[in-house]
Amino acid sequence: MKAVALDLDGTLLNSSHTVSLLAKKTLVELESFGIKVVLASARPIQSVLTIAQSIGLKNEMMIAGNGAIIAQRDHKILYKKSIEKVDLEHIFKIYKEYTAQYANENLTMHIYSEFKWLVPLNSHKAQEEARIIGFLPNIIGEEAYEVKSAEKIMIVSEPLILKQFSKFLTEKLSHLGIVLSKPDSLEINAYGVSKYTGVLEFARINNLSIDNFICIGDGDNDEAMLKNCGFGVAMDNASFAAKNAAKEVTLSNDQDGVAYFLRKYFSLND
Repeated sequence: MKAVALDLDGTLLNSSHTVSLLAKKTLVELESFGIKVVLASARPIQSVLTIAQSIGLKNEMMIAGNGAIIAQRDHKILYKKSIEKVDLEHIFKIYKEYTAQYANENLTMHIYSEFKWLVPLNSHKAQEEARIIGFLPNIIGEEAYEVKSAEKIMIVSEPLILKQFSKFLTEKLSHLGIVLSKPDSLEINAYGVSKYTGVLEFARINNLSIDNFICIGDGDNDEAMLKNCGFGVAMDNASFAAKNAAKEVTLSNDQDGVAYFLRKYFSLND
């Protein structure tokens, strides 16, 4: 294998949203042996790049927004597939109508446009997200709805509420990529966008075959990536879909499952 693509939340990151020292050591070692290491996350691109830098990865090219954007630390965007403007307007309209009808259901919207993070309402969930990813939104308030393009929209709420909203949204915009990355997080992308297509584009840019990739993840949004790469690995804490798509299941994210698998697979000495 010539490359490793890693999901972040629930995979490389533990429950405290940090990367273990052993995982950092493992990934840096792999790079020193000529293995490409790329983070492939639903997170915004600036968060993914910050984590890659904190690990010490030399590769500056990372995948974010569920595969909708690939960019470098210098903010050079190498690839993006945005949601069409007309679809954005429909999403905003549906969201406003739904939240007006079910005002007590507390649906929080996050809009990711290139390196910008926009939040129409600064709710408790938005503040919690800011603590997790380590920076504040660029725009808070109605101005967020004026954005002309976005690579990803995330809706956050309680699982049962989100499941109901997901069904409501899918009935009206079935051509979009709508998937639950976690029970409390609904991800919306342009048609055809997935982490798998993001890894495919990364492979093309780096003159690699997808068959040369080990991909590791835990969520439904990792399913296609795990199923179609050279060797898919699911975490022990992964969803049923992710586990079913993988060739192997490793330890959980809180048991250093990424480091455990990679050290065993590449015969790395402790």
